[in-house]
Amino acid sequence: MIKLLDLLKEIQNKPKAIFLAGPAGSGKTFTSAQIIPKKLTVVNVDDTYEELLKAAGLGTKIADFTQDQLSQAAKLMGQAQKQTKEKYAQLTGAKQNIIVDGTGAASKPLLKKKQELEALGYDTMMVMIWVSPYTSLERNASRDRALQPSIVLRTWVGVNQNIDTYRQAFGDNFVLINNDPNGKLEYDPAYAKEKFFKTVKGSGKVYTPDEKAKRDKEIADLNANLQQLTQSIPEFTSMGDAKSKINTFLS
Repeated sequence: MIKLLDLLKEIQNKPKAIFLAGPAGSGKTFTSAQIIPKKLTVVNVDDTYEELLKAAGLGTKIADFTQDQLSQAAKLMGQAQKQTKEKYAQLTGAKQNIIVDGTGAASKPLLKKKQELEALGYDTMMVMIWVSPYTSLERNASRDRALQPSIVLRTWVGVNQNIDTYRQAFGDNFVLINNDPNGKLEYDPAYAKEKFFKTVKGSGKVYTPDEKAKRDKEIADLNANLQQLTQSIPEFTSMGDAKSKINTFLS
């Protein structure tokens, strides 16, 4: 007969995996450092990519790269992806506690990875960070590795469309934190277009007529989803409750 104490010990000894999700500029690294103990190893392809860019002497200001440098950077991203997969395999093979850091914009591969980890004996949890689309755009624009605004907004839409999916999949082990400095903001397409879509990749290059037509279509396609998603406020977890839930999960 299995004793209750033995069962409790087995549960406590199970390795833990926390999925960290959020759009560009959500402040995942800063926020997670405040609420997740440092005993977990972070698996993030972006960290490896930036290290490779710096080691190659390219730096991280991709908007200023020449065509040859962009080609070299693409090869380095391939290396980063390979190294990250190897790191993930080593850590999970050794049953180490990990943080899987990504946007969460694509739910199917994330939930597949969740199932694979649980099959290996892991307990899983998700910590998602929320910011308004304005904050996502603003913080992205200030980064060296700034993405095109349309990519930022597509990712924002993808992440936030998955909130209910992740909440259902992770149950009590789901945490959603509002990390927007200005709280809930309504999305104004005209304001976003004027402030964030004037130049290509923040390089100062003015859009050609064809690029402008493509940009305007992307904005129009995005606005419908953004308007819908910014009309309802998700149910957030306070920082204090989030930290308590994470500590309970890891104990």
